[in-house]
Amino acid sequence: MDPCSEQCPILIRETLDLIAAKWTVPIFFALDAAAAPLRYADLQRRVGAITPKELAKHLRQLEAAGLVSRQVHPTVPPRVDYALTELGHSLHPSLESLANWAARFGETVASNRKANERPPAVRLIKPVYRVPD
Repeated sequence: MDPCSEQCPILIRETLDLIAAKWTVPIFFALDAAAAPLRYADLQRRVGAITPKELAKHLRQLEAAGLVSRQVHPTVPPRVDYALTELGHSLHPSLESLANWAARFGETVASNRKANERPPAVRLIKPVYRVPD
């Protein structure tokens, strides 16, 4: 694909929307650090404060994008394993680079944002005057 094509900004935006979702990076790093596919409960434990509903939603989105694989084992009770696909693993260098950048410059960015915050707008309420009868 030509990097300057009309589609490029759209594809970048769609990719960033997926990757920038609140739980995508923690899920990615939990799966990336695992030596083997993870069961749902193990993944939830590694990610931390995510609710089961949010984890399921994000796993479905990542699976639909081809970044995560879901394997159901025909056992009783059913066992489901999650792992990064080859496409998912290909994100590692980019996310690692972004994590390194954030570690290096994150405090500076946060400080700059705080210094340049606008105070909340003051809402001016028109006084209501009663007209005497």
